[in-house]
Amino acid sequence: MSDAADPRPIVSVALPLPLRREFSYLVPPGLPPPAPGSRVRVPFGERALTGVVVSASGPPATGMREILEVLDADPVCPPDLLALARRTAQRFFASTGEVLRSALPARLPAPGALRYRITQKGALGRASGVEAAALEALASGESVRAADLPKGTADALRSLEERGWVRAVSAFRDRRARTETAYLLPAAGPAEDVRRSARGGQVLAWLEAIGRPATAAEIRLATGAGPAVLRTLALAGLVRSFPQALREEAPPILAARSPFRLTGEQDAAVMQLSAAIREKRYFPALLQGVTGSGKTEVYLRAIGQALGAGRGAIWLVPEIALTPVFARELKRQFGDRAALLHSALSERERGLAWDRVRKGDARAVIGPRSAIFAPVADPGVIVVDEEHDASYKQRESPRYDAREVAALRAKTAGAALLFGSATPSLEAYHASRQGRVARLLLTERVESRPLPDVTVVDLRREIPGPDEKGVPLFSRPLVERLRETFARGEQAILLQPRRGYAPFLLCRQCGHDFRCTRCSVARTVHDRGRHLVCHYCGERLERPLRCPECSGALLEAIGFGTERVGDRFAELFPDVPYAVLDRDSSRKRGAGAVVEDVLSGRVSCLIGTQMVAKGHDFPNVTAVGVLSADTMLNFPDFRSAEKTFQLVAQVAGRAGRGESKGTVHVQTFHPQHPAIQRAAEHDVDGFCAGELAFRRTFFYPPFCELAAILVSSPDRERAAEAASAIAAAAEGAPGLRLSGPAPAPLERLQGRWRHQVLLRAPDRKTLLAILESCVPERPPSGVQIAADVDPQDLM
Repeated sequence: MSDAADPRPIVSVALPLPLRREFSYLVPPGLPPPAPGSRVRVPFGERALTGVVVSASGPPATGMREILEVLDADPVCPPDLLALARRTAQRFFASTGEVLRSALPARLPAPGALRYRITQKGALGRASGVEAAALEALASGESVRAADLPKGTADALRSLEERGWVRAVSAFRDRRARTETAYLLPAAGPAEDVRRSARGGQVLAWLEAIGRPATAAEIRLATGAGPAVLRTLALAGLVRSFPQALREEAPPILAARSPFRLTGEQDAAVMQLSAAIREKRYFPALLQGVTGSGKTEVYLRAIGQALGAGRGAIWLVPEIALTPVFARELKRQFGDRAALLHSALSERERGLAWDRVRKGDARAVIGPRSAIFAPVADPGVIVVDEEHDASYKQRESPRYDAREVAALRAKTAGAALLFGSATPSLEAYHASRQGRVARLLLTERVESRPLPDVTVVDLRREIPGPDEKGVPLFSRPLVERLRETFARGEQAILLQPRRGYAPFLLCRQCGHDFRCTRCSVARTVHDRGRHLVCHYCGERLERPLRCPECSGALLEAIGFGTERVGDRFAELFPDVPYAVLDRDSSRKRGAGAVVEDVLSGRVSCLIGTQMVAKGHDFPNVTAVGVLSADTMLNFPDFRSAEKTFQLVAQVAGRAGRGESKGTVHVQTFHPQHPAIQRAAEHDVDGFCAGELAFRRTFFYPPFCELAAILVSSPDRERAAEAASAIAAAAEGAPGLRLSGPAPAPLERLQGRWRHQVLLRAPDRKTLLAILESCVPERPPSGVQIAADVDPQDLM
């Protein structure tokens, strides 16, 4: 019998492969067709893959094969998310299967893993038919896999579970009972002498206030205390620790929020958002507010309005490491109605959180870009905090932009879409000026606090120290200001955009710079000069004693990373405690712990990379120093000025958010650059006007649609030839402006040579059509091709 005439049902399945199409499979006899959104195991070549059914009917194809296994009795992906994944794939020239792989947790309950156990009520009950067969199979009292129960019992099990005759045992539970450590005050109550330790005192006071045991996670969420504090308290006999059964997700107990009265501008913004939420009307808006103007309060009020109307809410934040900091505020206000979703959670944690949201137990979700795919039913508001941040664009496949996906989802759901930033992206700013997005302004800080005074320090006029190699690290005005700050008991932030100890190691005798053997970049010096690490492929080696090229011993670390800045700071201010916040420190301690150290006053200076500029509210920080404002200006990227302006303006906004006015010192070799000047003047409109004129002249976004095609291969010539073939196929397309092919700015990464082709077109439809015509679905042997629609960097 031919496949076209086969009477068996056909389904379309999206597979996690870089192939922009879906695949048809036959449903085996006796198996009901899986519903769209269900996961299935299917054969693909010699492999078996897990895919998602996207359609209950599919086109017949030659050589169709049967589904191996249906993993879900009910769809794990709701219809609206399934449609969103397909639209996302289409908009970003990606595979629907890869989008779904990014959206869905890797570990979700499936009927093959789900187990059932009979209850006392079920053991005493009398049933007939299929229900009786199910109860008989469970009569031993042991849990039984749903896949091992008699066929056709799925509906019966649901009915029996609703009546309390059987109980589902979570697929996430291990065979052994899982425990966690809980802490409780001793019967005698807290000891007074510990109040001398600020953090320990906070823990004891909080435990005394709640009057029950609490887990380490709950204590950290409420007080910021880490494991070391709890161990110290336990060893001193001030708290008692004991194991308890692991709870799937305990509701946090946090101090109530202080009453907050909205400003007139905040109130006007909340009223417009509330009306859209109630009316189920798509309302895209840019909340452009100066730093410290209370944007977070607007987010929380809008989320509260959505939950009050029986709808859901999604709050996107730009950085995984900082998500718990913002999640604390969300959970403080909404308790167990809020959930945290991000890829840094364990598979079990993410699966549990996803399931809570899918069941409707949690209706407000916070997380980074992947949280836009959270299964929130009927979202009433979607917040994109710090919308200018490039981390909303995924760099690896599928290369989607969560900001655009948020717009797609909000439009379909009839939701308010709120982009928030003090320094909006040029795309969002231009859309608001064109009237495509409402513009909600917060022009003043809360309680009319003044913006900080900004001083631009011309490094050309500063005298470097003997070990600074011509580049002064701490200018005289900055050092003087820091001394005044610390003398008053206030705090400071220092921004240095490079992590590690130094950007590279140099042989002073032959000029060798210890480049990575697999990438065309120098290795970064780490661990106070003890190791060399490639930040792109992870290659790591101990610092050599001699140069491998000339055997010279004069090896010198050039430049300053956050580690070295910390060492230099300790020399200048030996009695001032400091902390470092960058990707390395956040992996070791967690960003939340570092932030709590600043808030508690345990450290007086926070040194870090871009992470110190992202949304923090430190009331006692009155001084900010930007040690090198030129780092991003030198990147070969049309967005370099925009990123520099945003970074300087954002970190400047951390100063003076409390009762005392703040000051900012921006150190630069380019004091007249518009990005530096406008940031110093807090002039968003002026910067955007000049930068938009430049983008319009040279046909860059937001005045065009841009795609970067990256071709890579271990063989340099193959990469060049494949890039040339793509450029030749695209050349001459109507409306196209073609740049390249050319070597990428970082020509070699992870052992692969990289060539780049840039396409610019007047609209997305034209751009996608050109990509379809010039990018082969199956690249030449040994070559990888990645098409990035709307790239956020061109390195």
